[in-house]
Amino acid sequence: MEEKERTIEQLFNLGFHAEYPEEKVEYYSAILESDSRDPLLWKEEAVALVWTNTGIAYCDLSEYQKAVYCFEKALELDSLNPDIWYNKGIAHSYLGNHRESVKSYTKALEVDPKYDNAWINKGMLHDILGEYEEAIKCYEHVHVTMEIDPKYALAWNKKGIAYYHLRKYAEAITCFAKVLNMDPDYEDAKNNMANAMKKLKGAGEQ
Repeated sequence: MEEKERTIEQLFNLGFHAEYPEEKVEYYSAILESDSRDPLLWKEEAVALVWTNTGIAYCDLSEYQKAVYCFEKALELDSLNPDIWYNKGIAHSYLGNHRESVKSYTKALEVDPKYDNAWINKGMLHDILGEYEEAIKCYEHVHVTMEIDPKYALAWNKKGIAYYHLRKYAEAITCFAKVLNMDPDYEDAKNNMANAMKKLKGAGEQ
């Protein structure tokens, strides 16, 4: 049993360090298909991790339906893991299943309300669905982090776009200004700022 268990651990290490996603799928699948896992070592959370890593590898291969299946199998074993829900949301998003994706991000946030990336991705989906008020609410949840971390320039830009669609041009300009304070060369924010200022000026002249 000890030798077999070492073999499974070796498979996991090989899968974890594999350079190509095809290799990861091969190694992780061997673990999942094995009947020699020691249940004391390979508890539900550990097996869920293997399913999750397999799903991420399938995402890298653009095989998103297979990825969703893997994440669902992982959630059967570890339903309170926000990272699994988050990855499931990403896979659904690539499949164009935006409503399912929103549900997955919502589940992730129920477990971890401070999961910033889930708030941002959920907000972006609400943008796509034309639900701009809901999008803004999502971006508001990461407001503090967005203030201090330049990597959230994208979220500020998206928040500004949501305000723009709601014809709240002053609020949109404030968001685009924050983006440009973080990254003065952010071309999309520059264009969005110009458009919002033009709209605001036009509204004032009416």
